[in-house]
Amino acid sequence: MLGQLLQRLTDPAEAEQALATLPRPDIRDRVQREAEASATPVGVLVARKVRHLLEHGDEEVWLDFVSAMAGSAQPGAALLDRMLARTFPDPVRVRLTRKPATTSKVEH
Repeated sequence: MLGQLLQRLTDPAEAEQALATLPRPDIRDRVQREAEASATPVGVLVARKVRHLLEHGDEEVWLDFVSAMAGSAQPGAALLDRMLARTFPDPVRVRLTRKPATTSKVEH
């Protein structure tokens, strides 16, 4: 099932259809804005970003996807939601990290 869903999302026509079924309008809006800004068809943009995530995602990404599917009555919808939320993150929820303060001793 996972393989079939991922294959669908890497095909532009299928990705566009899948996006249309996503119940979260915030993600659909982010995808649409990015597609318009880059002058790229929505399906092509989704397929490209999903493919990139599949090629470069680490164990944490895969564990997140499998966990979302395992805990859902609709695993395909859960995977789609989680994957698109990762590939088109909410710009308001930017994670800021700070470097630990270092103390330097000045010797005279």
